[in-house]
Amino acid sequence: MTGAMFIAACLKQEGVTKVFGQCGHTNYALIDACQQHGIEYISFRHEQQAAHAADAYFRVTHKLAVLNVHLSPGMTNAITGVISAAADCTPMLVICGNTPAYNHAREPHQGIRFHADASQGDIYRPFCKRVWRVDDVKLLADVMPRALNVAQTGRPGAVLIDVPMDVFSAQINAEAVTVARRPTHARAAGSSAGIAEAACLLLAAARPVIFAGNGVLLSEASEELKTLAELMEIPVATTLMGKGAFPEHHPLALGTAGIWGTRAANQTTHEADVILAVGTGFAEADCSSWNPDYTFSIPSSRLIQIDTDPQEIGKIYPAEVGIVGDARETLRELITHLRGEKRMTSDTSARLREIALRKQAWNAELVATQTNADKPIHPARLLFEVSKAAPADAIFVTDVGWNKNGAGQQLKCSLPGTFITSGGMATMGFAPAAAIGAKLGAPDRKVICLVGDGGFLSVIGALTTAVELNVPVLWVLFNNFCFSTIRSVGANYFKNTYGTEFTTPDGAPYNPDFMLLAKSFGVESALVVEPSDLGPALEKAIKSNVPYLLEVRTRADVPMPRTGYWDIADFLVGGNGPADDAIATSQTPREVETTVA
Repeated sequence: MTGAMFIAACLKQEGVTKVFGQCGHTNYALIDACQQHGIEYISFRHEQQAAHAADAYFRVTHKLAVLNVHLSPGMTNAITGVISAAADCTPMLVICGNTPAYNHAREPHQGIRFHADASQGDIYRPFCKRVWRVDDVKLLADVMPRALNVAQTGRPGAVLIDVPMDVFSAQINAEAVTVARRPTHARAAGSSAGIAEAACLLLAAARPVIFAGNGVLLSEASEELKTLAELMEIPVATTLMGKGAFPEHHPLALGTAGIWGTRAANQTTHEADVILAVGTGFAEADCSSWNPDYTFSIPSSRLIQIDTDPQEIGKIYPAEVGIVGDARETLRELITHLRGEKRMTSDTSARLREIALRKQAWNAELVATQTNADKPIHPARLLFEVSKAAPADAIFVTDVGWNKNGAGQQLKCSLPGTFITSGGMATMGFAPAAAIGAKLGAPDRKVICLVGDGGFLSVIGALTTAVELNVPVLWVLFNNFCFSTIRSVGANYFKNTYGTEFTTPDGAPYNPDFMLLAKSFGVESALVVEPSDLGPALEKAIKSNVPYLLEVRTRADVPMPRTGYWDIADFLVGGNGPADDAIATSQTPREVETTVA
């Protein structure tokens, strides 16, 4: 068979049913081979969109994300999507075409050759786990199983296979064997000594907290997390990427922690005497820039850290007990060790009442904005109405700004895989195409994309794929005629909004007519201006089973409620003004951190 047919056969054996990408003359051989093997090719108008869709497809199915793109400009277009997936530990196999191998030392059309011949793969090295260039078809027999293994094991991530056109077309005499070359044993739990030591710390703790990250979702350990929390009556906070790993309507749920976390989560994690961290790298946004006055104070809190990657243990905070192991298997062993035991502080009722009161106070704090009846519509009001209207198993895919951080803070998700966002890169433009990938992976569930006007217009071409394949995504568009997050930075700290607002030359707010734009794509749409119309409009949009755009005119002058801390306030507080600027002299960083956008 040809090299392209061999690759497709390997993908088929791996269980791949969908490949995302965009066509080009260098990768079309693989597109044709995929079709012949019954693998659907999901084509987007831009490679970044295809990568975001593949990323989200994995998040809801836990099936390998596969991206197939053209050489040079095709693969450079995909970089933003691939690095976003890599930063969030999505296992992604990227296969790109290249110029014929026998032309590498010449000046081939579209070839990247500035510092080395055929060196396009080098662009991917900083964020891929491994990059292969296959200049001989015989090498595919070894490269394919290795690539599939590297992408999906350890700390999952992206890998790249760079395939010249003549290798796609060359004949190979080899059997497509991938799964059989990989270990079939169960994922490994951490050491028994570490688990025993962790159990002792938890049993002796008076104020323990569990902090759950994306690793819980990757390991499919949500049920074990819930069992442990209930067994030991330990409250649970999550990272933004870990949102949904623990049911947020549960009495023990604290919500997300960090810069834009809930006040209840930050208060409770900060006072903890023992923290059990599972599958988290303690990223800045989840830890209030690691300022010990806010989310975490480690030490004095004592840390138990479970992670599949030994490099994560103790990377940010000193771990008193570090356990290298799979989250699900390690939690199962820990539960077995703790079952039948009682904490030294056996009466936890007083603490649980205190946490319940904190959560009530936090919810009461949000009521004013969630019921705000002003126009333009307050984004918190929009999120509140979305939460009321959405089905319990709805999948929310968010972009950046209010629709991401506000949703992470104020929407409640009770099932794993129901909150999908770009964590590590916080990529504007992630959500519109990612929602399509999520819906392709979960066709029986409602997928609701929350996106701002800036992010939406940066990747507007994604709508074409939804219409072509009849993928019934609901895009809820926060239209405030600006890049509102950065507008708030400019307004608050520089007394300037230059470059952040969308206007005509005379200063009038400007955006395209989104209703006409949707119509031109063949997408149904509606516009909401009145807060009282939100409920009925959302109900209609959610019931719709076609691609649907719901535009909502929202306020641009309301920063996200910040319960944690972000040290950018320390640098922005003076703006470009003199040192004795009124802002700098009248507000300390602690006061400023609630107003920074």
